[in-house]
Amino acid sequence: MLAAAADISGTDLLAGAFAKKLEAAGAVSADFSGTLPSRQAFAAGRVGAVILMMRENETAPAPASKVPVEQFRLASAVGVVAVHASNKMDQLTMENLVAIFSREARSSALNWNDLTTRARSEIITPAVCSPVGTLTLEVFQGLVMEGAPFRGDVRLRVDVALASDLLASRAGAVVLMPRPPVGPGRVLPIADGRASRPATAYFPDENNVYNGDYPLQLPLVVYVRQDKLAALKPALRWLFSDEAAALLEKQGLHPAPKAARVRFAQRLDTR
Repeated sequence: MLAAAADISGTDLLAGAFAKKLEAAGAVSADFSGTLPSRQAFAAGRVGAVILMMRENETAPAPASKVPVEQFRLASAVGVVAVHASNKMDQLTMENLVAIFSREARSSALNWNDLTTRARSEIITPAVCSPVGTLTLEVFQGLVMEGAPFRGDVRLRVDVALASDLLASRAGAVVLMPRPPVGPGRVLPIADGRASRPATAYFPDENNVYNGDYPLQLPLVVYVRQDKLAALKPALRWLFSDEAAALLEKQGLHPAPKAARVRFAQRLDTR
């Protein structure tokens, strides 16, 4: 179904409290009914801006009228990989993660020393912490496993408390989560390592995420018609604010660094 006429449309991830704050701060109407109807509404000219989670190699939305579009990388949905503090691994690759989590891996890793002889002999205990409203599981399954099912021994949708307990008590634990653990556990850098992809491992810090270097992420991008920038400026300023960033972070997302958001706001004044 097509989205109704609105000023701003986008992913249903932002429906609810975020949408209400945006409408109030920017004096706009928002329709966060989903990605497909929002893309259709943007192409048809029924909305001035869309906010979308962009999959790898996905084409940016564009109005059929060929009006120029500005884009702003607002945040990212991220998969953070945490292990027990005693784990000897210094990094993991996408291939390693497939071996640990995927039922269709060419060679499964059941023990940490299946990945490298430098690791201790320790049975791997894999889990996924993807609370309601976050996209960690979906990001990981799409980017890393290319839609393949998880192995039968992977604990799915564990809550934050259980994730913390696993990282504190299981030497072989590896937990995928939306943000670094607050308590026990150690975050590992991840290297893409696939054909023609970077072999350097990156930590999920805000700059590596924003620059696109950290591989386990999907960006949340704002696309705005240039002819609607002036009218939508109050709403866009709020989207780039600390208040909006805090709400995005509460949903498990990684907002763009403050310096980048300040630059976004400055761009509004040069148009």
